Amino acid sequence: MKILLVDDEPDIIDCLQDYLELAGHNIITADNGTTAIRVLKHHVADMIISDIRMPIMDGIAFKKQLGLDIPFIFMSGHLDDEIVLQGAGLDYQGFLFKPFKLADLRQLLQQCQPA
Repeated sequence: MKILLVDDEPDIIDCLQDYLELAGHNIITADNGTTAIRVLKHHVADMIISDIRMPIMDGIAFKKQLGLDIPFIFMSGHLDDEIVLQGAGLDYQGFLFKPFKLADLRQLLQQCQPA
């Protein structure tokens, strides 16, 4: 599966990229929503995993502007962001509260893959 990782924290990107590549996924990255939109003009992603709070364009604004039906997992270190997501009426497949266990990410990915 080709996954777009979006986070402004390089350590998070590096850790998740290493883990997901070892699991056999192809990874592309962006450091904010604006960059992610540019990346998607040149790459097709099967799934997006995005932080919520980022400079320039946050994850919620990115999801709203995306306009594509791609499975989407949000992650955040702020528990109240999940409440904001629920109120925003966005379609998303999961929420991971940082720091999270990689097993939780693996489980969400399995749930999102087509049968």
